[in-house]
Amino acid sequence: MTPPAQRRYIPGLDGLRALAVIAVVAYHLGLPQAAGGLLGVDVFFVISGYLITDQLVAEYRRSGRIHLGQFWLRRARRLLPALYFMLLAVAAWLALFDPARLASLRGDLLAAFLYVSNWWFIFHKVSYFARFGPPSPLGHLWSLAVEEQFYLLWPLLLLAGLRLFRRPRRLLPPVLLLGALSALAMALLFQPGGDPTRVYDGTDTRAFALLLGAALALLGPGGEGTGRRRAARLGADLAGALGLAVIVAAVARSDEYGSFLYRGGMVLVSLAAAAAVAATLGEGLLGRLLALPPLRWVGLRSYGIYLWQYPVIALSTPPAEMGSFAPLRAGLQVAATLLLAAFSYRYVEEPLRRGKLGRWREPLAGGGAGRHPAARGWATGAVALLVVGVASWGLAGWGAAGARSALPASDTGELAGWTGSLPAAG
Repeated sequence: MTPPAQRRYIPGLDGLRALAVIAVVAYHLGLPQAAGGLLGVDVFFVISGYLITDQLVAEYRRSGRIHLGQFWLRRARRLLPALYFMLLAVAAWLALFDPARLASLRGDLLAAFLYVSNWWFIFHKVSYFARFGPPSPLGHLWSLAVEEQFYLLWPLLLLAGLRLFRRPRRLLPPVLLLGALSALAMALLFQPGGDPTRVYDGTDTRAFALLLGAALALLGPGGEGTGRRRAARLGADLAGALGLAVIVAAVARSDEYGSFLYRGGMVLVSLAAAAAVAATLGEGLLGRLLALPPLRWVGLRSYGIYLWQYPVIALSTPPAEMGSFAPLRAGLQVAATLLLAAFSYRYVEEPLRRGKLGRWREPLAGGGAGRHPAARGWATGAVALLVVGVASWGLAGWGAAGARSALPASDTGELAGWTGSLPAAG
């Protein structure tokens, strides 16, 4: 088996991820100064498009091929365990405390499991920005669905393009054309005064951010020989700083219903994010600032933070108060999110991604010094089994049947209609 391409670690990208997820969390908490925090998702898209394309192009340059099966397996090991653990935990929580709501979320859970949440919400005409009723704690997974669909399709298109054009840079025109068509689709499908869920959630209308990141990778700024002269590094730092300033201004001043976002605003933010990504690839000041330890800590756990933040907020905020900022409640929600994300990172994401899960069994045979690791392994396994058991109990309908049958028919219909509604969520 050919080993995967080894990409150099770029700590500044973790800092950029941290800023993006902070913006999204602040937006979901209802912080007035982060009314456009949903744009943090565009930053994630640009980073993902860059990293995935950079990895695939490096592999093609090294071996003349792309091992699609290995790529998809690595993506699955990186993404699926944390997602499925969160889905089971949410199902278990609802099975215990709100079984009727769990019954109405079965479709959302299945769509999230299959990474089609965005199209599930679109085709069921579930308003992403509705502010009535209890929101779905899984509404934020539309963005992960878009990324996973990109991970499935893009390697195939990239491999075909590399075989046709031979050199990565020759792919720039068609990739940029695809990005322009995606942005044009968003602009044309957006209807001022209407609900923007279709253009906000659609894979076709959001692909431009991922493709801009891919185009940056095709330029090759992160490849071999990235040492730059001082003037070039300064220029990259200035462009990156300007990009960050644009993102901050857009986060502070944007409106999720405004025409600006859908008719050029998200494209502008994606271009700004691409400039910030490019600045982190060199050895300049901006990259070093973004690599500060607190930002790196958050960035390394940004996937788990993104997964957990909205379920925590949606399940611990009264429906009538969603979108309104309450400092004490927000502080507790942030603390809970960080604890859950840290647990997921240490005991779910890293062990499975690095193939260390089976090592929990090793101390059992050794005794002595292995007692503490064995105890941690058993405790983690017990938690996992408990979560799976309670979630399965709830999803089987045993916990929901009584509560759901007690609802009048009209209430049941309204509850189903609320499924997946996400109040101005990113």
